[in-house]
Amino acid sequence: MKILVPCLCLLSALVLCDQDRVKAQDTNQPVKSSSASSADEIEALKNRVAELERQNREALRMLAEIKAKLDTAESGKAAPAAPAFDQKTVVNAPPNAESVRWNEVTAGGSKIRLYGFLRFDMMIDSQHPNNPQVAQFISSSDPSAGGKPGAGNFTATPRQTRLGIEFTGPRIAALNGAKLNGQLEVDFNSNPGGPESRPLLRARHANLKLDWERFTILAGQTWDVISPLLPIVNNQGDMNYAGNVGDRRPQLRAEWRPKTGKGQWTVTGAVGLTGAVDSLDLDNDGYRDGEESGRPNVQSRIAYSRALWASDQPATFAVSGWYAWENTARPFAGRTDFTSQLMSIDYRLPLTSRVALRGEGWWGRNLLDVRGGVAQGINPTTGREIRARGGWAELAYKISKQWTLYPGYTVDDPVDEDAPARGRTRNRAFYVGNRITPASPITFGLDYLRWRTDYKGLARGVDNRVNIFLQYNF
Repeated sequence: MKILVPCLCLLSALVLCDQDRVKAQDTNQPVKSSSASSADEIEALKNRVAELERQNREALRMLAEIKAKLDTAESGKAAPAAPAFDQKTVVNAPPNAESVRWNEVTAGGSKIRLYGFLRFDMMIDSQHPNNPQVAQFISSSDPSAGGKPGAGNFTATPRQTRLGIEFTGPRIAALNGAKLNGQLEVDFNSNPGGPESRPLLRARHANLKLDWERFTILAGQTWDVISPLLPIVNNQGDMNYAGNVGDRRPQLRAEWRPKTGKGQWTVTGAVGLTGAVDSLDLDNDGYRDGEESGRPNVQSRIAYSRALWASDQPATFAVSGWYAWENTARPFAGRTDFTSQLMSIDYRLPLTSRVALRGEGWWGRNLLDVRGGVAQGINPTTGREIRARGGWAELAYKISKQWTLYPGYTVDDPVDEDAPARGRTRNRAFYVGNRITPASPITFGLDYLRWRTDYKGLARGVDNRVNIFLQYNF
């Protein structure tokens, strides 16, 4: 109200001054002798008065709006809360509860956020990998296998560009106050090796989640429960089949997070689609062998986290497992029933405020669908499920606020006697990753990998790989 009074006085003064000016102008006009001139003058005067009345009404309307806003601000009362959300009705938020930002929309307890990054990569290889952009192992240099020593490669791509939509919904009273969330995320890496000017969208995540304080249910596509960490290098291929296992697949999962003392437990279990990654169909009958088994795969993970020393980051140690079934309608290498098994550990250990260690270790058999065994699951000659072990370890050293160095090692080591003739018997790499952030939304990467793949009866493939990229995060 303190602002309203001067506003009213100012507007009234302006109107009165305008009226006085009109009257003075009318008084100073010379008197016309003809009746027609007098009629025109009267008509003009009426028009001026009508215009002043219109201006007065507009001024009063503006003052009423100002008064309403001032009353709301001075009262200090919050906008009325949105009605509760239930399964039957979605209620729109009141106007005062809505806000819009360039990448975020909030309304009535719900929020939709746009996130992702724009990225451009350049990759240089001294020896051909199996795929220049999504490298998983190095091709043999043996001429008998079509190889050529020193056959290098250069490629560049924006396919890693990523776009995601994150939905945070209201509490659902009918489900004991569960928070509804969802995620849809895509990139352009659907057809690596295809026309570079025609990259295709690929769905990475598409899921809905119900979240209580210490319990979560998720349905849709997301990362496997097992081995949840990723090495920093080779973001296109995630070092799959080279030491890092696990991928994304459709699944139904539940997670429980009990707290005990100073630590935090996380217990996760899921059932998912077998064959979502490798689409294995050994007997070529048009049905994926995992689906033909009639059973989902089963995954679980138990993790414990607790802060150590003076670090503000907790240390985490976890054990996880995977079991899956595969069947064929016709015998393949004398068998129709196959299984896939995996046990793994993962850990994150902050050593100082600048140094941290993390990694994974695993062992199992028939791991093609979880990116193990150097892309070999079943020996096509013997029907044997190929056993393998491997893992990776990586040190993060924060040299400065803008620069972090990541030296690491990764290996996937199948059992030689299980591998087929000319099969891959070991796949490993030493690497050094660099992440430089001159400004918060911008990341510059420079990675070097000394990568070697061994073969059964063939010359190995050895590659010096350099990956340079520029990324803008939003």
